[in-house]
Amino acid sequence: MTEHRTRRGPNPHLQTRPATMLTAIGLCALIVLIQLVPEVQSMVRLPASVVTTTH
Repeated sequence: MTEHRTRRGPNPHLQTRPATMLTAIGLCALIVLIQLVPEVQSMVRLPASVVTTTH
């Protein structure tokens, strides 16, 4: 008699949970924001010749 077995699908070794995936996305967004903040601050700052001090 021949043996008929159903073929198993591939099982991933690592299963990502939704919370883990959200944490990874949040960290990526945080890194992008940290890299963009210095550029935004440099655009907002006024040149030194425009800023005047009063005593």
